[in-house]
Amino acid sequence: MPRVLIVPDLPVERWPSMDRYALRLVDGLAAEAPDVDVTLASDINLLTAGTGEETGGDRSAESVGLESKAGKNEIRRYLSRYWSYPRRLKRHRADLVHVLDHSYAHALSKIKTVPSLVTVHDLLPVLTVQRKSTGFRNDIRNRLLEWVLKELRRATGWIVATEWLRTELAEWLGHSDRIHVIPYGVDEAFLEPPTQDRGEIRRRFNIPESAFVVLHVGSVGARKNIGAVIATVDGLRRSGIDAWLLQVGGTFTAQQMADIESRDLRSSLTAVGAAEESDLRLAYRAADVLLFPSHYEGFGFPVLEAMASELPAVNSGAGGLAEVSGDAAVIVRGREVEPYVEAVSEIASNASRREELIRRGVEQARKFRWAETARKTAAVYRDLAAPAASRA
Repeated sequence: MPRVLIVPDLPVERWPSMDRYALRLVDGLAAEAPDVDVTLASDINLLTAGTGEETGGDRSAESVGLESKAGKNEIRRYLSRYWSYPRRLKRHRADLVHVLDHSYAHALSKIKTVPSLVTVHDLLPVLTVQRKSTGFRNDIRNRLLEWVLKELRRATGWIVATEWLRTELAEWLGHSDRIHVIPYGVDEAFLEPPTQDRGEIRRRFNIPESAFVVLHVGSVGARKNIGAVIATVDGLRRSGIDAWLLQVGGTFTAQQMADIESRDLRSSLTAVGAAEESDLRLAYRAADVLLFPSHYEGFGFPVLEAMASELPAVNSGAGGLAEVSGDAAVIVRGREVEPYVEAVSEIASNASRREELIRRGVEQARKFRWAETARKTAAVYRDLAAPAASRA
């Protein structure tokens, strides 16, 4: 039985997509690969658990994380991520170490005697270092990222969720050996019809029943292209559509709020911020379309979740988005806003087109299963851990 040490992000990070991946993978391994002995190096944040219950895996004192000591203090968070946590990993004996987030690849510097596997969700650290931004904080950040990338290169194998990212990673590594494409899954809960009717859900978000709701899910950083979301809603309203913007998961910057105010959209906006997963599922059901014009995405959970929730999705196709979308979402290439306005307007006015996208979206979403993610990951474990287990 291969012994696998799984290294999740510390809960203090509060990154829902990373927590979701960790939770679903660990629970999936328990169900689909009982021959794999899994130990967790830290607790996993239960942001997306939905039940408040602990996930599977070893919950011994050895697996207790450092988040209670880190709190919200940025310096202590960095000390936990880059110093305390990696040193704790040396206590564990395993035949394989799987780091679930490339941002924590530096942890491999403390574990050099067994094969290692890293899940790479995107190559943003590479792009960040390549920009060579100057300044004291940027210099420190870039030095840490260079350490992360150095250890990422020396991993025994890598997991990515899309063929697009496999190509990108292979170009950076200089080879494509031992890069495994294992797509993420979508939770069954997104596929299940809500128990509340649409009007009740909208009242929960203070949205008029008659409004045409444009949903954006996730953070609001520069790569998310929030300006295009705001401009699209503005364009829809100018064309006579009673558009309403619903944003879940981010906090608008001062500049973004100024843009919203200048377009007189404040009274047509619901900004939820961080939300429980149950509220996120309701948001998909309250909306009429998901608008996701990101400049860069390694995968794109919101598009997958929208399709599972019977919500048409319009996105940029950037990075792995086109692969996740298949032929079930509207892809708008380029950075002009007008094509987004046209694409969303068609969904608002063309019922048959909307129904076609809903049907295709559900079919596409059903192809992504966490059980399959766990089975394929376990197969990689067995392959990589076999030599180490035979020497034990």
